[in-house]
Amino acid sequence: MEESIMEKEFSVKLANKPGELARVSEVLQKEGVNIRSMVTESKAEVVRIVTSDPEKSRESLKKSGMEFSERNLLVAKLEDRPGELTRISAALAKEGVNIDGAYMLDKDSKHVHMALAVSDETKARNILKL
Repeated sequence: MEESIMEKEFSVKLANKPGELARVSEVLQKEGVNIRSMVTESKAEVVRIVTSDPEKSRESLKKSGMEFSERNLLVAKLEDRPGELTRISAALAKEGVNIDGAYMLDKDSKHVHMALAVSDETKARNILKL
């Protein structure tokens, strides 16, 4: 790995009804925050998001009264080729580090930025040489 950064993931609790995703995105949009990546889980009634500005996101969500939690994500720049995800996930598994969540943040023709929520950040950084 040649590059690593940290991101924050926000897990926002929502009711499973129309308009809830619009409500979250509007709260962030009003503060000029861009959603870089997201995943929804209807049965868990939560949306997980990575944004352009974690501090503004945190304050916006607090002010709105929305229930949320946050966690760190390690971001690794990987070659965009078959086997890269296998390589890093196997290396982590071999040392007992669990991947609790993963996102592809962005990609170009040669690289992918993969965000990982892991059970042991320090160990994962050492294993992946981040």
